[in-house]
Amino acid sequence: MTDLAKIPKRNGVTPLLSKSLDLPDLERHRAMVAVELEVLAKKFDRFGWERDRGSHAHDRLVTDWMNALQDYPLPEVQAACAKAIIENPNKMPNEGHVRAAILANRAKAVAAQPKPIEPPSPQSASAEERARADEILAAAGFATRRANQDKEPRA
Repeated sequence: MTDLAKIPKRNGVTPLLSKSLDLPDLERHRAMVAVELEVLAKKFDRFGWERDRGSHAHDRLVTDWMNALQDYPLPEVQAACAKAIIENPNKMPNEGHVRAAILANRAKAVAAQPKPIEPPSPQSASAEERARADEILAAAGFATRRANQDKEPRA
């Protein structure tokens, strides 16, 4: 299985795994996401989980979770599941709650990254600054002609 530590991070977060993992590794990862759903369902004993096992509805529920969360590393999924349970202990979180928690954690991680220092942008000299420069040059005996000034006709 691919080591997630070897996948380069962007902005401090792992890129979408469906774009980073090869198919066998992605399928194994999806299966581990399904295990997280199983754990949650057993914790909350919801939906007659064991009674419905093998039904189309059960399979669809598991597939929906895998599709929604396949792009996120398992530790992020697990942390988001734990956060959802702590924040709302009487309610079984769905894949949307877990995904929202992951995205909120990622937003915090990106916001915590140091901002790149932008080089100062060159600013054009104001008309007053140009006039003052022309005065200094004229006092020194130099004449200036700027590119945007009208050219004097030659005789």
